[in-house]
Amino acid sequence: MTNRPRATGRLRLTTAAVTAALGLVAPMLVSVAGPAHASSAVQYGKVVFVDDGDTIDVDVAGDGTSRPVRIRYIGIQAMELSVYSHTLSKLRGECWGVTAAKNLHRILFGKRVQLTARHADSYSSNNRRLQRYVAIKVNGIWTDTGAMQLDSGLVLPDLLPDEYGKNLDYSRRAQAAAANHVGFWGAPTYCGVGPSQDDTLDVTVNWDADGNDSANVNGEWVDIVNTGANVVSLAGWWVRDAAYRGTKAHGYVFPAGAQVGPGERVRLRIGHGTDQDGTYYWGLDEPIFANVTGGAKWLGDGAWMFDPQGDLRAWYMYPCRAAC
Repeated sequence: MTNRPRATGRLRLTTAAVTAALGLVAPMLVSVAGPAHASSAVQYGKVVFVDDGDTIDVDVAGDGTSRPVRIRYIGIQAMELSVYSHTLSKLRGECWGVTAAKNLHRILFGKRVQLTARHADSYSSNNRRLQRYVAIKVNGIWTDTGAMQLDSGLVLPDLLPDEYGKNLDYSRRAQAAAANHVGFWGAPTYCGVGPSQDDTLDVTVNWDADGNDSANVNGEWVDIVNTGANVVSLAGWWVRDAAYRGTKAHGYVFPAGAQVGPGERVRLRIGHGTDQDGTYYWGLDEPIFANVTGGAKWLGDGAWMFDPQGDLRAWYMYPCRAAC
């Protein structure tokens, strides 16, 4: 595998990263809507509540009721909240989840929005929330707010095989934000000083198992290499893909005693097995990493590694579609 956007722990904090870290709305000039895509579902409404960084409640126009509809954004994944509130100071949860929610609230609370999707019956698998792209008018142009969240470096790209209208655009935006060290891509102590803050880790993904992926779940793995000079304890660190998995969406959490020495590697296999000799097992029954496609769907995926404080310390996104 070559030409993959990846990064290790220590990253410089740019002006753009500071802007995002303070919860400010991303500049509109870099957040215009992505390429046009066919939509069979187009609705309009007013945002009455921002649940978190990727979910909102909308009073949909013309549906004959004032009861809001919960909308789950297509194509982005924010960190999780534990306390939801109309009062921004009361929000609690993952620190980057709080920042993403505040940013989205500032962008669109109380505003008229356009909701689009390829399929009118698109729902998320969790809680059956309606899935939509969400746009607001900026200077008379419908502007994609999911793209704004990606440009601010506050959400992960979550490319879908059925609602794929903006997969390529979102993949490029996330990789560009990472290359520019924006938001969580460039603020590795935003959630607090973590363990081994001066040591660097490198993440790679084997996303295409030998043979049939479903029959060879352990043929998918994530490798973590310590490129620093000291032993790094991995206890409490977590690795996730774009999907919601595990408690608080942390995905796989390394157990007590897990560590990686300087110049050494640990391997996280996706399926079942017994942890030993630097190999750990996620314990999942199915493969999780999307196989790369071009054409209309433009699928890809990644692995993101967070320290116990919730800061993003290393990642791997594939295939490379920006800043290669």
